Amino acid sequence: MQTALFTVLLTLVALVSAEAPVEEDGVLILTTKNFDETVKNADIMLVEFYAPWCGHCKRLTPEYAAAAKELKNHDPPIPLAKVDATVETELGNRYGVKGYPTIKVFRNGNPSDYNGPRETKGIVSYMEKQVGPSAKPMSTVDALKKFLEHKDVSVVGFFKSKVGSLYDAFTRAADTLRDDFRFALVTDSPVAQEHGYKDKDQVVMFTSFDEKKYEFSGSGDSSAIQNWVYSTSVPVVGEFTKETEPRYKKRNLPILKAYFDVDWGSNIKHTNYYVNRLKKVLQNDKSLRDKVVFSVVNRNNFGDEMTKFGFEGKDFGVAIDDFANSLKYKMDGEFSVQNLEKFLKDYLERKLEPYIKSEPIPANNEGVKVVVGKNFQDIVLDPTKDVLLEMYAPWCGHCKKLEPIFTELGNKLKDVQGVTIAKMDATANDSPHPKYQARGYPTILYAPANNKDNPITYSGEREVKAFESWLKEKATVAWKKKDEL
Repeated sequence: MQTALFTVLLTLVALVSAEAPVEEDGVLILTTKNFDETVKNADIMLVEFYAPWCGHCKRLTPEYAAAAKELKNHDPPIPLAKVDATVETELGNRYGVKGYPTIKVFRNGNPSDYNGPRETKGIVSYMEKQVGPSAKPMSTVDALKKFLEHKDVSVVGFFKSKVGSLYDAFTRAADTLRDDFRFALVTDSPVAQEHGYKDKDQVVMFTSFDEKKYEFSGSGDSSAIQNWVYSTSVPVVGEFTKETEPRYKKRNLPILKAYFDVDWGSNIKHTNYYVNRLKKVLQNDKSLRDKVVFSVVNRNNFGDEMTKFGFEGKDFGVAIDDFANSLKYKMDGEFSVQNLEKFLKDYLERKLEPYIKSEPIPANNEGVKVVVGKNFQDIVLDPTKDVLLEMYAPWCGHCKKLEPIFTELGNKLKDVQGVTIAKMDATANDSPHPKYQARGYPTILYAPANNKDNPITYSGEREVKAFESWLKEKATVAWKKKDEL
């Protein structure tokens, strides 16, 4: 009681000593004057750093406000706040704001990146997981039983006491992975005895996909537990979804994806037809488990991905997603164990060409060179040329504004030896090189001659003079016009 009263008094003192934040649609408006005191005295708070002109910020605003109102009624309440980083520039610089919106979770003033969804339901769900201890204490057999009924993997630490290297490693791992996994802590002897862990410390994963439990047998190291959680949480052949995607990618292995109408209910026989054949391939060659992760994907939830993989308009497809290198490989022919084995063998022996989505190569290509998937190698990766490449989206407002400037730049420099100004519609074409990927629109990359594996991102002013000056400074080949030769 005294502790709670003391906390309330501290909060009141903080509010008196600092400018109290204004509330707008349930969201606290923070400024340099009230930021430190406000976040420091909150157990947890979500803060958005935004720019008024930012389109992404405008789309987030109603979702963020609705989440703020819902979380205000949470027990305990979880406050949401925002900072206009174009006005409060000191705060933006302090927290490394490079783009908008930048969202961070603050725990008693300590920031961490927010990696959750940007719609109301997702924000609420994400923040609810942030409240309280990362590993939920389980003091009764029934409490743990209910916890394990969840249709997902559950990681439980059974400990005789809250001391020791394994306990410390487990709690640190839970803190790090709390966004993606559910953790529970058992220090009560009768609860531990119910599961056979009365006399030893043990970290255990209970799975819903095969109704088994797996015991951690590695060293008492937090990173070792984290790696074990990620690898064990992915079934031999499981479903790749938006929720499980981070787990698959954390394996850092290429992912074989079988796209079809995945249905674990009324049409489970159809689903198991594909799953069992994928399992058969793995049974025939167990070494594949360390080389490729197998999954099934509901095509109805990944229509955009099927289009990228060249399966547009089809109700089935098999591909390998080498996401680490931004490359894709399609399987041809019927779905069979033999075809799958050949496809994997050819992939691992590097006999397959990656699938490159591409528009037709333009007939006339003067001024700003038009790059498509099929001529990317010839233009952007030409080792004799310095290339400035704009990767754009046709619907992007910033790209439309840049177009006449880039066209003028291309026409002005078309006769400069060894320099190419180029553009590519990144929504209609693939880049065959992992270092040349659009991280937003427009993405402007400079590809130096004879150093194509290390492109440089252009982040200067988007004016002809600024582009030309920057290119001259970076030029690796002679900057001369053809009529000067």
